[in-house]
Amino acid sequence: MSNPATVIAAGGVVWRERRGIREVLLVHRPRYDDWSLPKGKLTQHEHILLAARREIEEETGVQVVLGAPLGVQRYPIRKNGSTAQKLVHYWSAVPTGGVDFEPNDEVDEIEWLPVDQARSRLSYPRDVDILDELAVVAPVEATLVLMRHAAAVKRKDWDGKDTLRPLNPTGTAVAERLSDVLAALGADRLISSDAERCTATLVPYAKAIDRHLHLWPEISERGYEAHPHGLRGLGDRAWKSDRVTVVCSHRPVLPALQRELGLKVGKFSPGAFLVAHRLTDGRLVYERFSAP
Repeated sequence: MSNPATVIAAGGVVWRERRGIREVLLVHRPRYDDWSLPKGKLTQHEHILLAARREIEEETGVQVVLGAPLGVQRYPIRKNGSTAQKLVHYWSAVPTGGVDFEPNDEVDEIEWLPVDQARSRLSYPRDVDILDELAVVAPVEATLVLMRHAAAVKRKDWDGKDTLRPLNPTGTAVAERLSDVLAALGADRLISSDAERCTATLVPYAKAIDRHLHLWPEISERGYEAHPHGLRGLGDRAWKSDRVTVVCSHRPVLPALQRELGLKVGKFSPGAFLVAHRLTDGRLVYERFSAP
């Protein structure tokens, strides 16, 4: 008999500051009579960031945006009469509204507690380890989401100007799904190459939050080829305190752009993105994601 597949789940540490005291939100599960961090399993084809936000909101009744990653738990569970591994990814999460919690069979009670009290209340040491990571990464000074545009019509199949080359159907679908992912991150500032395939990647989200795109021709393929030094100084313009900034560019430009932004250079497939959080002490926390 083959081993059961690994169960992937996601959740977070929801936190707030009240009168100078950091509080976190715990949930009580009547089935296990335990206190834990809100989390849950991914649905089929669900992006892990969306799963984390959805599970937090379903279990607590609190709408949130996700911040820096807090780590991953791995532990055995029983599944279909066998032992499987469960992998749970956690992020810090900040409330964006009030509490609309209704007790149910899964979670019958929630409670805001100061961090020290929460450490004592949590039923599992592994949750305490995740909670302790919050002090390492919170608060975040600025967040930058760097992405490659979604899949476009191939050059050989396009007769018009390259800057007008559109997304293909796959890329269009990715752009629509990216809208929810960017919402989970609380993105509120959008920067794009002026090429159609880049702007089209961000337009669904821009419309959803009623924000305009800041077009930077210097991060387009054409602009970079004409003036490679035009990227200089963009780091200071891209990073902005207390904002979650999205920058969408092209594969040939991304290595130089990553260096200018102070990020570790890596490859991007179409629609893939990197999330970088700059902490108050100047350190950067990175995550990479494939296209949703």
